[in-house]
Amino acid sequence: MIEGKLHALRIAESIWATGSEPRRLEWQLAARDVVDAGRFALDQDFAVEPRGEIALTPKGPVLTIRSGEREATFLFAMTELKPLMQEYMQTCTEMAKLNAGAKSPRLEALDIAKRLTHDEAGERLRELMPTLQPNLETARRLFTLLVTLYHDTTTIAAPIHLRG
Repeated sequence: MIEGKLHALRIAESIWATGSEPRRLEWQLAARDVVDAGRFALDQDFAVEPRGEIALTPKGPVLTIRSGEREATFLFAMTELKPLMQEYMQTCTEMAKLNAGAKSPRLEALDIAKRLTHDEAGERLRELMPTLQPNLETARRLFTLLVTLYHDTTTIAAPIHLRG
C-alpha cells in the first residue's frame, strides 16, 4: 500500500444536471477539497492517477474509483448515513439561525456537536471503504460532499458546514 490521492473527483451527470449554479459551485468546492487534501492508502493497482465519480442510487451514494483498467465501487447505504446527515444538517441550520456572537456558549456547544457528528460520519465512511483506507480528514471531507449532494446547503445563511 502507498499513500495516494485522487487526481479528480467528478459528480455524475445525472446529479449535475439537477443542480442550480450555487449548488454546482458548492459541489465543485467540496469535491476539490477531497481531491486536494484527501489521502488514501492505495494498492499498486490504483497508483496511476486514480479518478473518482460520485453517483446517487436508490440505496445510497456510490463512489467509483478508476485507475487504468482497475475499478472499485463503494456503496454507502443511506440507512447508515441518513441519521448522521440529518443530525449534521439540523446542527448547521441551528448555528446559522443563531443570532449570537462568536463567543456565544450556545454557538460553541453547537460547533462541538457538529464536529462530533462530522467525526462519527467520517469514521463510518472509513469503515465502509476498508480497501481505500482514507484518513479521517479525507472521510470527513467526503461526508461534507455527500451532505451537499443530498441537502441544499446553499439555503443556509452561512456555509457553516464547510468550515468544520
